[in-house]
Amino acid sequence: MSGTTTSAGSAASGYQNYILYRTVARTYQPASYIGPDGKTVTPAAITAQPVGYVVATQLLSSLSGITVPAGFAYAPDAAGTYPVGSTYTPPAAS
Repeated sequence: MSGTTTSAGSAASGYQNYILYRTVARTYQPASYIGPDGKTVTPAAITAQPVGYVVATQLLSSLSGITVPAGFAYAPDAAGTYPVGSTYTPPAAS
């Protein structure tokens, strides 16, 4: 934990802003249908929430003991830059 002050709490409280974001896009497949020519048409899959889509913001003291579901990850967001519905781009791995 860093000693910086966040907009949602103070450093003295030991809490920090975190975001929960998607590491795998949420897509769905529209139903196939029969076109006017009598052939089956299968529409392209639609991305409802892309990789990086922020699904939640939380004030946490640490990530210790938290199990993250498959397809999601936490990232610190001390400045509160990423509201729900925004897209987070994680830093490149070094």
